Amino acid sequence: YQRRVRGKFHLGKPSGETMKIKQYEKQLKMQSEELIKTQRDLVAVQEELLKIQRELLKKREDEISAVQSTAQQEIKSFATVLEKECASALAPKKIQSAIVAASEDRSCNMIVHGLEELKDSGNSDELETQIKALFSELDEAPKVKSVERLGKISSSARPVKVVLRSRNAQISILSKKPLLKGNDKFGKVFLTPDRTVEERRERKQLVVELKEKIKRSPGTHYIIRGNRVLVAPR
Repeated sequence: YQRRVRGKFHLGKPSGETMKIKQYEKQLKMQSEELIKTQRDLVAVQEELLKIQRELLKKREDEISAVQSTAQQEIKSFATVLEKECASALAPKKIQSAIVAASEDRSCNMIVHGLEELKDSGNSDELETQIKALFSELDEAPKVKSVERLGKISSSARPVKVVLRSRNAQISILSKKPLLKGNDKFGKVFLTPDRTVEERRERKQLVVELKEKIKRSPGTHYIIRGNRVLVAPR
């Protein structure tokens, strides 16, 4: 504060209130500077976060782009393979063979599995002699229309397709097929009807079901009858 001495003003010691005001002003300035620094730090952190987010988005976009590119290549490859497979499956010869197979009368046919394949496998007379000897073991002498081995020559005996002239003969022979078990000459041979591809698929599923039921109930005797697995009558 100022005091007047003989017409002149002299500076005196500040009062307590003045000191307090100056202290408040100093504290306010320090707090203001601290706030400004904190705001700058906050802005820097926000900028860093935005930078990280941009980098993550770019990485994500790159990953999506790579996945899309791979998926497109795989789809293209699959389409190419599918086109080739369809072209092959729809070839005139295959279509004709499928039509013939579907329309063929199989009621007089049977398939002989496990019959020893002789060296001269192309000799139909020898093959027919084997088939007749097999039927003789079952006390059957049906009229045979044709016999032929199926598939390509391999290390194991190929199945034989037998076409009989009578549906009744086919039924009679198939009903006696259990008699081949334990036979000295034809013990490894078994007979089945001449089924279509779909019928063979259904039969395979039934066999799986049969094995599962036998495994669950080993004391029960099951059989396949028609398109069902049944408990065999005692």
